[in-house]
Amino acid sequence: MSFNLSEFLTEGLIDSINNGLIPSDLATVYAGNYLAKSLITQTQVTQIYDGIAAYKVAQAEATAKASKEAQEVAK
Repeated sequence: MSFNLSEFLTEGLIDSINNGLIPSDLATVYAGNYLAKSLITQTQVTQIYDGIAAYKVAQAEATAKASKEAQEVAK
């Protein structure tokens, strides 16, 4: 098995976003830099953007759920 740098970078950025290690805006900058240096492909940039979008949706859902629970407790 060989090491694939582009997959490592792509998965690393997505995992870092999901684990809260880096903000999504910074991941976008990293993805652009990696693309400009031909370290990842446009398809992988799209995967990263999809990962960012999924993370933001999950965060919004968690926030909405927490807000709803807080309102129910306050009643």
